[in-house]
Amino acid sequence: MTFLYSNIIKTDIVERISMFDSMPNSALLNISEIRALAGRSNASIWRDVKAGRLPVPLKIGAGSSRWLVADIRTYLNGEVK
Repeated sequence: MTFLYSNIIKTDIVERISMFDSMPNSALLNISEIRALAGRSNASIWRDVKAGRLPVPLKIGAGSSRWLVADIRTYLNGEVK
């Protein structure tokens, strides 16, 4: 991945998570966005899914998972859904 492409992706994530509070509960987030919001690694996020602290994500394609904003709000508040 080139430096420019990497910075574009990071900028997109920053823009998306800056709008988190105004997103509808039905909006979808990817693991990179959750990682930025929660300050946790991919492995920790998947560990939380396995432990039931975070719901199983929606599969939207091969190798592509997304979580509902409503579920992430619950997760970030420390509530188990």
